[in-house]
Amino acid sequence: MAKTFSTLLFHFLLEKPIFQTEQGTPGWVSILIGALLLLGFIGLLIWLFTNGKLRQWYQAGTQSGKWKFQDLQLSNEIKKTERLKVTQIEELGKKAWDARVSDPAYQQAWSDLEAIEEQIEVVKVHSRNLQDNLNQVSTQTEEISQNYNNQIETLDNQRKETEQKLKQAQSELKQLETDIDSLANQKTSFQRDIKATRTDLINLEGSEEPDRGEIMANLNARLDSLVQNLLNVSNAEPELASKIPARQSEVLTLNTHVSDLGDQMKKLEYQKEQELEPLKQQIEALKKQIQNKTDEVQELERKMEPKVKALGHMVDTARPGSEILQESYSKLDSVYRKMGSISQERDSISSRLEELDKAASRNFYLLVLLGIVVITLAILLITGVL
Repeated sequence: MAKTFSTLLFHFLLEKPIFQTEQGTPGWVSILIGALLLLGFIGLLIWLFTNGKLRQWYQAGTQSGKWKFQDLQLSNEIKKTERLKVTQIEELGKKAWDARVSDPAYQQAWSDLEAIEEQIEVVKVHSRNLQDNLNQVSTQTEEISQNYNNQIETLDNQRKETEQKLKQAQSELKQLETDIDSLANQKTSFQRDIKATRTDLINLEGSEEPDRGEIMANLNARLDSLVQNLLNVSNAEPELASKIPARQSEVLTLNTHVSDLGDQMKKLEYQKEQELEPLKQQIEALKKQIQNKTDEVQELERKMEPKVKALGHMVDTARPGSEILQESYSKLDSVYRKMGSISQERDSISSRLEELDKAASRNFYLLVLLGIVVITLAILLITGVL
């Protein structure tokens, strides 16, 4: 019996926490604990208030936070001002170099910059000479190419004109051959008709047809016409045939001329490439040399840039007299004054923080943290989350 009761109690504690009801709503124990936490924290605040510590901690904590926030703002401001100072000093160095404002105080740095500038000028002169050579070779290349192109264009025009003549001659030759074939066909047809007509006459001679005489007259007339036509065709055929050799010779000559013109154009193209190839190689070599010189100038300029910027610090220290630099001096003086003012203000804040009751300030923030934890736990307990 006792074992059964123990088992039931164990399952009851596991399945039904004392902090929640069956429906998941907060139990009376969790509400009680949450309320006690809140009351305990309120009691602590009342006790601290009555003995004056709450006011002391509050003033120390809020004042500490305020001054630290001001110090953070001043720290960001001084970083910003420092960047402005660096920029203006670099600009001062560049302006002094561009205006050639030298001073014995930075003579060595000035000499180093002049040496680099001389190197740059030497490289630029060499680069300009290379560019002049490149322009000359490029011009020469264009002239040679244009000369060959003009010759090739002339030959191409001649070839096109000759091709037109060739097409015309081929057309005329084809027409002659067609005409001769036509005459041959007519000749064969006339011969066949003459033979047939003569056969009809022979057959009609032994005939007793009543109109035999009229028929024979018609056949004889037809035979005379056929013979005359055959004679005309036979006379025309040699005349046309005699023209063919001349047309064939003309076609062969024109065809050969077209081929020769094509060969001449190919020869000129080859000569053009042969003559231009070394010039193209020279152009590529010059371009590469010019690019190398450009890279060399850029490298020297990159080497020179930090030295010009570093010159700014030396110029700012020496402050050589120059109207060109007066504006830069004024801007830098303004930056220095601003940085000094910010430093003084930060020093003042640091002194006040040193004099502040650190324990009271720390206790204030611990009290705030404790309040957040207590209130959070109380809300979770009362609402049944825990």
